[in-house]
Amino acid sequence: MIPCPEWLLSDEELFKVFAFLKRNTDLLSHDDYRAAHVGYHCGQSRRLKDIRGYLVNIWSNTSLGIRLGTEWVDALNINAPEDFLQWWDGFPEVYFDNQEAWINAVMLEPTRATAEGLVIDPDWNLDDCPRIFDPVPDRPQEFKPCHLRMHEHVLLPVLRTERKAFKLMHFFKLKDVTGGKQTLVSDYASVVAKWHECQGCIVNFRDSDLDAAMRGFYPEESWGHSPAGQAHRAEFCDFFDGAIEYHFLSSEDFLNARRRDHEALYAIEQRIFSSCWYVEVDENLVVLPNRNPAPAFYFR
Repeated sequence: MIPCPEWLLSDEELFKVFAFLKRNTDLLSHDDYRAAHVGYHCGQSRRLKDIRGYLVNIWSNTSLGIRLGTEWVDALNINAPEDFLQWWDGFPEVYFDNQEAWINAVMLEPTRATAEGLVIDPDWNLDDCPRIFDPVPDRPQEFKPCHLRMHEHVLLPVLRTERKAFKLMHFFKLKDVTGGKQTLVSDYASVVAKWHECQGCIVNFRDSDLDAAMRGFYPEESWGHSPAGQAHRAEFCDFFDGAIEYHFLSSEDFLNARRRDHEALYAIEQRIFSSCWYVEVDENLVVLPNRNPAPAFYFR
């Protein structure tokens, strides 16, 4: 097995959030949403205070049947849901030191140079959210957030080359949560760690507390904390217990690696998953994840 850097073996864990977001379908196509989210919105949100990493994943316009072939898609999936992509168009991954830093992320700090020097930007805001994301009909200033805390296990550190990668999200529902988690980070990892084609692999387990990333970040009176918001989040979370992030240079590299170990991996998957499926996402790197201690200066 490839040796892990010391920081991967540490008990310290960053506060990681997957924020699943559906576009405003009245205003935006899927590609409109890409431009609005990765363009203007990320120009604002990348300035969140003390952010340690920020990626935006948007589901690919090209089906996996075209990328991998329908035979491979059928061979890889187990009881895949049919309407999963109807729930979201993209999901940011954000990293903070801890929950307190996440809650305080919208605190403004000086980032704009003016004739008076460095000042707090008077124009900074996130008011575009209800126009980009799925709006709440009776609350014109709100959208429908589905922010989930994730606990990550890095099986292979991500090596990002200066080119668009082939990134797969492998969503899964566990038959037995406790035993399944242990098998994933032991038996499964021992196979994947040998894939020389793989540029990175991270297993993410969803926190059992569905409010862990919502509590304190959104006001208690907001839609996300309402019975409708909580029901929406619970229904979506019923799809999956976690997701594996795979990074490859190409779909061919993924198939070459998977083909060698398909029998062994599929046997594990059948044993521990009640369902699993893959989604190709286009990863937009906004703030390079930094798991080392934060520097004493503004760093993105």
